[in-house]
Amino acid sequence: MTDPRRSAELYHEGRERMAAAVRGLSPEDLDRQVPACPQWSVQDLIAHLTGVAADFAAGKVAGAPHPPWTAAQVATRRNLPIAEVLDEWATAGSALEAVIVGGTTSHPLVCNPYVDAAVHEADLHGAIGSGRPPVELWLAALDWMLDEPGPLTVITPDGTYSAGSDEPEATVRTSSYELFRAIFGRRSTAQIERWDWDDPAHARTWTPAPSWFPQTSISLND
Repeated sequence: MTDPRRSAELYHEGRERMAAAVRGLSPEDLDRQVPACPQWSVQDLIAHLTGVAADFAAGKVAGAPHPPWTAAQVATRRNLPIAEVLDEWATAGSALEAVIVGGTTSHPLVCNPYVDAAVHEADLHGAIGSGRPPVELWLAALDWMLDEPGPLTVITPDGTYSAGSDEPEATVRTSSYELFRAIFGRRSTAQIERWDWDDPAHARTWTPAPSWFPQTSISLND
């Protein structure tokens, strides 16, 4: 479990980076499709992140993180000026950081919003080339996601992880960033099959992504 102050710090830093990246974008760039979230524009992505902060700070966790919950966040802010959305995110984000540090909730998503933010920071990079999240951020997300033993051993230059999968037991080597993206459904089956598997047939057992993440059928390069 991430220390609350560290969790708030990671989230705050990511929020600041993304806000700086989109502030001042042209309407055309704000309307650009996000490849990893093809149903969303860049504006929609920021609307979602703002809505997450507002909902979590207010304790509105019913339905999180499933599509109807996120769809409402996006729809509410879709037609607002981006400056107004960013101002709301600054206020709600600060309130959420105070909730994390204050220890008033044990809800895992509320206590660790940097994980979802890290995923979407990489998504944003895929849309506008704003830069990958820092290594420390995606490593923290991996540590949080892969904290239970499983039959799949994933070896990266930064560490060895266990992940859930269908039987049999298997071993694969890849980079930490590729694992981070795949865990959240941002890598296609074809991309995952190209990892260094102990047996190529074992690639078909990859099933660690939570069911609420849409699995991409196209190769993403971010």
